[in-house]
Amino acid sequence: MKFLSHPGVIALFLASLLAISGCGETRTSGFFAGLSTTRTATSDTSAIYTATAFSTSPVVEDTLMNCTFDNILAEPFGSSCYYEVYNGSMHIDNSILPEPVILLSTAGLIDDGLVEAQFDLVDAPSHCVVGLVIGAESTRSFLLLGVNSRGQYTIQRSINGLWLPVMGQDAFESSRLLSYNQPGVEVSALIHGNYIDLRVNGQLVQVVRTTLPPLGQVGIFVDGYVNTNLDRITVVPSE
Repeated sequence: MKFLSHPGVIALFLASLLAISGCGETRTSGFFAGLSTTRTATSDTSAIYTATAFSTSPVVEDTLMNCTFDNILAEPFGSSCYYEVYNGSMHIDNSILPEPVILLSTAGLIDDGLVEAQFDLVDAPSHCVVGLVIGAESTRSFLLLGVNSRGQYTIQRSINGLWLPVMGQDAFESSRLLSYNQPGVEVSALIHGNYIDLRVNGQLVQVVRTTLPPLGQVGIFVDGYVNTNLDRITVVPSE
């Protein structure tokens, strides 16, 4: 007991506690950590749409999805998604929650193709991103192509909820390829083999090389503390 009450031991113990308590989850300004959510009610968790791309095999030269939310009954992310659709967009208000929202569409690619989403940012901290989810196996394993209102892009991979950097979001001035404080963004991903041409508002910002073709379900990503309207989501297989 005399050893435990020694002032040096107590100081070391308190320092250890402070170091542990100071560890927290990073956000997009670093890289993501922690869980994501589809914002499905707890009682309805089993109803999250998990169909694979093979259940929605594309017809050759046919548009899999081009949802502009003109119909309030539009359900491009399945019936378990409860975000409201009105005035030509899906309103995704994630402004009070820290976890990002990942919504997987009912369409997916089993070959080369184009995926696009049009976001109208209502309120978003400058470092938070919206973007496309590509090659998703679940809401915890996918490739993220994201953009923030600073004009920066980021490409990250989530593997069972563990976030790994791929490219993008370097020092502010060197990676800001787009205009600052843009109210709306169109994020486009043209997938051809092991490559993805990432375009934002029609501008090619990065060609991404993956080890395997990023095929599977596609969807959208909305960062924590972001309020945005999704005006369109389009999935088109290549000819």
